[in-house]
Amino acid sequence: MIYRFLNSKIEEFTVKDAHRYNNYFPLTNKSGSLLSSISPNLAGDIKRDNDHFLTPPATTVDIKHNPLVRRDFFIKIKVSPTKEEIIRLSDPYPDKLQAGFFYHKITKYTKFIDIEILNFIPYDLDVEVMQIKVKNKSKKSLDIAACSAIPLYGRSEATLRDHRHVSSLLNRVDLTNDGILLRPTLLFNEEGHSLGETTYFCLANGQGSKIKGQFPTLEHFCGQGNLAKPDAIYKNQKSAKRKIDSFDGKETIAAFDFGNKKLKKGQKLNYIIGLGLVSGSAKKCQNKINNLFSKINNSTKVTKELVATKKYWQTTFGKIEFNFKDKDYNGWLKWVKAQPTLRKLFGCSFLPHFDYGKGGRGWRDLWQDALVLLHYEPKEAKKLIINSFAGIRLDGSNATIIKKDNSFLSDRNKISRVWSDHGIWPYLTLNSCLEQSKNISILTQQLPYFRDSHLMRSTRIDYGFNQKDFILRTTKNKIYKGSLLEHLLIQNLTSFFNVGSHNIIKLESADWNDALDMANDYGETVTFSFMYAHNLKGIIKFLKALKQKKSHLEILKELTFLLDTLKNPIDYNNFRQKQKRLKIYLEKTIEISGAKVKISIDDIITDLNKKYKHLSAWLLKKEWLDKGFFNGYYDNTGKRFGGKNKRKVQMMLAPQVFAIMSGVATKEQIKKIWQSANKYLKDKNKSFRLNTNFGAIYPELGRAFGFKYGDKENGAFFNHMIIMFSYALYKRGFIEEGNSVFNSLYKMMKSGPNTTYPQLPEYFNNQGQGLYSYLTGSASWYIHTLLKEKSK
Repeated sequence: MIYRFLNSKIEEFTVKDAHRYNNYFPLTNKSGSLLSSISPNLAGDIKRDNDHFLTPPATTVDIKHNPLVRRDFFIKIKVSPTKEEIIRLSDPYPDKLQAGFFYHKITKYTKFIDIEILNFIPYDLDVEVMQIKVKNKSKKSLDIAACSAIPLYGRSEATLRDHRHVSSLLNRVDLTNDGILLRPTLLFNEEGHSLGETTYFCLANGQGSKIKGQFPTLEHFCGQGNLAKPDAIYKNQKSAKRKIDSFDGKETIAAFDFGNKKLKKGQKLNYIIGLGLVSGSAKKCQNKINNLFSKINNSTKVTKELVATKKYWQTTFGKIEFNFKDKDYNGWLKWVKAQPTLRKLFGCSFLPHFDYGKGGRGWRDLWQDALVLLHYEPKEAKKLIINSFAGIRLDGSNATIIKKDNSFLSDRNKISRVWSDHGIWPYLTLNSCLEQSKNISILTQQLPYFRDSHLMRSTRIDYGFNQKDFILRTTKNKIYKGSLLEHLLIQNLTSFFNVGSHNIIKLESADWNDALDMANDYGETVTFSFMYAHNLKGIIKFLKALKQKKSHLEILKELTFLLDTLKNPIDYNNFRQKQKRLKIYLEKTIEISGAKVKISIDDIITDLNKKYKHLSAWLLKKEWLDKGFFNGYYDNTGKRFGGKNKRKVQMMLAPQVFAIMSGVATKEQIKKIWQSANKYLKDKNKSFRLNTNFGAIYPELGRAFGFKYGDKENGAFFNHMIIMFSYALYKRGFIEEGNSVFNSLYKMMKSGPNTTYPQLPEYFNNQGQGLYSYLTGSASWYIHTLLKEKSK
């Protein structure tokens, strides 16, 4: 454990010589309208969304190796009449990091001066504050010259590789007394360019004084040198006092000449920088920027904003408190509690490890994070849960990305695909919501459906689709709405019938394991078939509660084809009959009249019960292996994946987790699963791996097995699945086993090999190092397990 908490009551921690570790830290405000990352070498990026990066996009490789993503600062000290020392703040010096909700303060110690660099985003402002305090610790006065060096980008992530130079030609800069304004003429996009309406800014002052001049382009600042040794610093180039024409159409940098200062023994200098972006007309942007900077342009104001920001976040996350004997554990939990909110604000794309997608939260991410948000944002979380059901299509699939305004996108990369597990998560979260609110009438709330060009579970494209609101309409062009319960039924009933040749629910494009993505034709997921059985039984519970208030439900007429036992039952043991019935339903719901029928709740309960019993019995009979665990998948050749293959045992953790959590696995089977998991998946002194080592790539199932074993979805210690394993064991009464799994995560977190800051990462690799920090579903399930099962 590289960090130490300041005290047992707060989340603030320190790290000695933080530059030795390749970590990053998130900064944002309460609305997520400005998103930043920062590291001990001051690297990271600042952006609003995927199309508006103030500084160049930064991956984990960039954090350590790319000077273009650093908020750099040079200090030149005249040590003697003939000798100068140049300090570059992004270079490694002995240091001490202090961080909390959500600020990052690192103090660097050099021979003559100590430098404290504070970065944070005020909780209610769209500006990142950077305050640099320089203290003379020598025994004599020092002549100090300072210059910032923060490369600005001012455009979309896409142009990092696509037309980087051409898009820089759009740059127009304005030099002010306080700093630099960058306003590109166009937002470059070959699908359709648009006028530039965003001003990117960096303003500053030094010890209350205006800047003396600027080096506004990389070309001007570096000269024949580079960002490590720029001519502006090492050859004493003269800074510009005003703009000249050649500054436009170039790569821009906020390189401010703060001039010379005499720093007496023990005296401090203070430099303040404000970074951000605003949109609107040029004049309105200027006014907004001036207003923002006026709130942070001296140290008193910075301190005031920092105090208010700490208080806001500490209050927000203080609505759930834990008090265990281990005070370090309590401090760590404060950060785990914060992670679902961070993912709500950042989505899954805007921290250095998460260098994919274009923003927004994924479908399953939304539902799982809401499990925790229900506890400290209950009204907002309840509203989010209800509204998110409107992302479901009539074919049982759903939009896969939810934007900050809670609108839906079909897919982050405009690919036609369906994840087979997506239908299970809404029920799980809704169940927690109903347990908390006791308001069963939520089930009858009327909601629209999502409609786009993807039909019949993305196997057909409607090329004539041209709606802009993505809301399902009837043949008479009226918005169709159905009850929340109807949405839930459609998700789970379509999946029940959507089976492959082994009568197991199809894998489709992938499931929870995104890397099982190469078996779209014939793959089947035993893993999530367990959970659809679980959901069918759970919906019966909802219906029984609802029956206390009403005897009948109005549902979409076409949905009755999937309630087959009421009029025209099929043989559930015959996969072809299931496929045929689903096809009829999918074709009938390409266009709908919107007609509804009344059906007895008792009849629906009877139908769902038959489906639940069939599916659970089938799984128990067909998928239990003599090795003492469940098979998980069928690959794209129709071959069973789990069990013994060429003298190797192939076992995956996920099928065991959901077999237990669903309630389908028997007590005796759980005992055998526990033995098998310890034998094949448990790593000594660590935790449980996602799968055994298959020793070869497996293109018949997915990209996962092309990864190095022990990383990501190929045999890593994947915390999300590990904590769900613990939850499942607790839920089924295996308390000792659940404790063993649960405790293994924190042990790995604080073990010697792991060098992350306090939080629960996505996974630990072979060496025990945590990767993919902050934006992970593991945190939601960890807190959910503490509150729902471990606390019992």
